[in-house]
Amino acid sequence: MDKGAKISLVGTGRVGSAVAFSTLIKGLAKEMVLVDYNPKAAEGDALDLLHASCFAQPVDVRGGDYPDTKDSDIVIISASIPMKDIKSRLDLCQGNVELFKQIIPKIAQASPNAIIILITNPLDIMTYAALKISGFPKERVIGTGTLIDSGRFRSLVANAAHINPEEIHAYIIGEHGDSQFPVLSRANVGGRKFRERAKPKIEEFFEQTKKGGYLVMEKKGFTNYAIALSTTTLVECIVKDLKKIYPVSTLVNDYYGVSDLCISVPTIIGSGGAERVIDLELDENEIKKFQDSAKILKDITTSLKF
Repeated sequence: MDKGAKISLVGTGRVGSAVAFSTLIKGLAKEMVLVDYNPKAAEGDALDLLHASCFAQPVDVRGGDYPDTKDSDIVIISASIPMKDIKSRLDLCQGNVELFKQIIPKIAQASPNAIIILITNPLDIMTYAALKISGFPKERVIGTGTLIDSGRFRSLVANAAHINPEEIHAYIIGEHGDSQFPVLSRANVGGRKFRERAKPKIEEFFEQTKKGGYLVMEKKGFTNYAIALSTTTLVECIVKDLKKIYPVSTLVNDYYGVSDLCISVPTIIGSGGAERVIDLELDENEIKKFQDSAKILKDITTSLKF
């Protein structure tokens, strides 16, 4: 895939369109297929992107249906039921599970060797649903998870410290939702741990992080740029086999006692997908937070019908 991949996107709303645009700019696809419940919208996006390719990278991009996604290397799913009157990510559960029962078998049939990247919320539950419905190996079903939350957190800390965000080494793990938490026991800047007197400010940044998506939605009605770039970061790791470590939602087994659940933990991302989970050393308080976060997801997951 180092010369570009066939990438299909299912769902071309504001998030899906932003993912397609950032994929085009980064030159990661030799071919893109856009699928949406509104075919004309997908075709319009594809035509717009084709025009834009003159100023970026050549790519064969078109709107289509599931048969057109045949032999995709990567399939990115942002399709969701309408979010009207939704109070939290978890409220979306069963509706999106029913949606996935319709679309995942079509994706799996057309591209049995693809890697699936999930953006649809509630992210961890939908990643687990896609894994179960598709029958794919766990390495080939990845949720964007707390990658975006970790990015938000690092950006806030870096902005306050006047440092490049890449120099902030800190993970947020657990649910992509309200029970997520920062692993402060391992966080550092240039190898130095956060000073004790900075902890209150760091906690304040985390609270802003946790509310970040809601705040953006409150102000402009949706989020799209950050999630699009975090998604294409994963695509780039897969296409170029970069073997980078990111916190993503992946199936864990006996991770601090948590098994048979998709939840965000640091994971090596390469051409094989979520190639290996990293055993992050947590302190006792963080272990409890991780297990509590997992229990919230587990209680919901076991109540759903896949």
